[in-house]
Amino acid sequence: MSHLGGLFVLGSAASNAEHMSKAISSDRCLRSVARGVLLGGVSATALSLSFGGLASATERGVDAQKNLSQQAAQKPDGALFDGEVASPDYLIGPGDVVELLVLRNPDLSGVYTVRPDGRVSTPLIEDLMIVGHTPTSLSRELEEKLSVYVQDPVVTVIVRSFFGDLKQQIRVVGSAQQPQAIAFRDRMSALDVMIAVGGLSSNADGNSAVLLRREGDQRRQIPLRLDDLIDDGDSTANIAMAPGDVIIIPEGFFSGDWRVTPTISFQETFSDNVDQDPDGEEESAFISTVSPGISFFANAARINWAFAGSVGLSNQSAGDDEGFDADVDLNSSGTVEVFNDLFFIDGNASVSQEVLTNEGSSSGSGDNDSNRETIQNYRLSPYVTNRLDDFARMETRYTFSQVFIDSDDASDTSTHEGRVSLNSGPDFTQFSWGLSASASEATASDDDDVSRRDVNFSTTYAVSRTFFLIGSVGYQQFDDGDNDNEVDDPTWRTAARWQPSSRTQVEVGYGQRDDEVSFDGNLRHAITPRTTLSASYAEVLRTSQEQLGRNFENVALNPETGQFENSETGQVFTSVNDIPFDVNDETSRVSTFRLGLNGSRNRDNFGINFRAEFEDNDSDDDESEYGIVADWGRALNDRTRFTTSAEYEYNDLGESIENEYTFRTGLNYNVFTNISANVNYTFRLRESDESSSDEFKENTITVGLRASF
Repeated sequence: MSHLGGLFVLGSAASNAEHMSKAISSDRCLRSVARGVLLGGVSATALSLSFGGLASATERGVDAQKNLSQQAAQKPDGALFDGEVASPDYLIGPGDVVELLVLRNPDLSGVYTVRPDGRVSTPLIEDLMIVGHTPTSLSRELEEKLSVYVQDPVVTVIVRSFFGDLKQQIRVVGSAQQPQAIAFRDRMSALDVMIAVGGLSSNADGNSAVLLRREGDQRRQIPLRLDDLIDDGDSTANIAMAPGDVIIIPEGFFSGDWRVTPTISFQETFSDNVDQDPDGEEESAFISTVSPGISFFANAARINWAFAGSVGLSNQSAGDDEGFDADVDLNSSGTVEVFNDLFFIDGNASVSQEVLTNEGSSSGSGDNDSNRETIQNYRLSPYVTNRLDDFARMETRYTFSQVFIDSDDASDTSTHEGRVSLNSGPDFTQFSWGLSASASEATASDDDDVSRRDVNFSTTYAVSRTFFLIGSVGYQQFDDGDNDNEVDDPTWRTAARWQPSSRTQVEVGYGQRDDEVSFDGNLRHAITPRTTLSASYAEVLRTSQEQLGRNFENVALNPETGQFENSETGQVFTSVNDIPFDVNDETSRVSTFRLGLNGSRNRDNFGINFRAEFEDNDSDDDESEYGIVADWGRALNDRTRFTTSAEYEYNDLGESIENEYTFRTGLNYNVFTNISANVNYTFRLRESDESSSDEFKENTITVGLRASF
């Protein structure tokens, strides 16, 4: 039994020891003893729970119990709070279960649930109104009504299940674990109410809660300090409740799940061709890397943000990059709700080292920076949402993007974009619509500026519950300084969507955009709850810098893996994951087809993904790329996981054709909960039909240790 529970029982027993032998015949004393035992048991149970920070197993929880016990011992009758409210007689309410016992007439007795209209039907009395009665007054009324049929009836009313009259219920709304209305009980306190509703939610601002109490014709507001009561055991915050009280618990701006995890990793990598040189020119090297980092995750009422960053400090024993080097890897993405349901801010940031051209080779080890350059990508987007009754939803958004590329072939670019969009509200069911207008200006460091203007109106018509017709019409302007890419034309699109179930969706579209006829389509089918088949085809006119910004879409931190992933494809996110061709200052028309099967079963996860991408660029050096990746992983036991993958890539660079083969395998072992060890092997082979200098073969082995705190 907790200190508090023991205090109630012992306090009640000690202060009334002399009178308890006489209390059996006294209702008042009997209620006092029962109340003491009940409160002791409830309090013991309550302080053993762990909700909203109430953790009696922790030192803070134990101290809170001691504080409550010491303060309660100084109050008469073991009271936890001041200003107790005199308890009114219990009034029967809708939903109560009552038992009617008619002496010597079992056929007239029974157990009844009070209907929402406040009535019950008995064998001799139909539609008897009992809401608002006390058990005693209901007994007398039943005796009077039954006296017509029974001589000198004696009726006893017992309430078996309690909801209480609406005027006596305590209502809890807002950020409680289980907001609800509960029946008022004698000597009920704020702590009793919190126990009944399961405590505060993780997003609650308990110390800003208020209690609304009706006093005559006035409604009084009483501040509550629920955080102090639950977290610190402050009995002065445990106020007495009164029938009809309403507790309102608001969300806190910073209240929620906040996690900061420092990390450090050590890796030793051996490469037998550290510079990806052709046969006969290979040079071996060891790369020693220490990477301190930190990850941050916030899932609060109005802040949803994730950040993961590390600094790689490495030393290479030989090769072109021999010596000490430092690289930064950073990913951040999230949303802040500044004003409730009105003003929001989205933000993204990424810093990584990437190979910026298909003609450049890439090592199988992430610690080898040979031929890689740094890309920085930042995006900030404040926006305002408005609700136009049930007619439409409106969003006004401004987006600023900044891309820094460490390359002579690609420019740093600043982009400003404004967008206004309207989407149909609940008034539109079978027919929905959207209207958007946007304008953007991209300023490049080499003066090759890019401007866009778009206006678009789209509609969706539900022919049936599974089949939809989609149409859109608009106007587009695009100018990058090259007359061959200039667009100043109407746009249109027609499409059909088939969605026979939540597991399957198919959409196919045809229209005109970017001054060309275009096709698009996508398929997503869940073969099983954990296995998905997906396919897509799209055509787009874009610059490399624009595509870098679009890569932020659908990117979020996976709390299980600690990595940023595309929420649609599950692919680990880096700046140029989705750019198949050179990062440069050219505008390209790119067509992309993807087909994938990904899933998991028991301890295995697997995937096979195919892609085909075609680029038509300014220099007329059209390029195409085909690739297929197959991967498989298996949990060997609770601590050990094995992974392997194989990839083939075919590149038609116009002047040459290159083939790349990659094989990876690895083993990860959790030494302790926060410490893991890994070993990985990668083989990479590149072949070219044009130049032997572009060919290379590399084997890498990496052994690492990672710890989090």
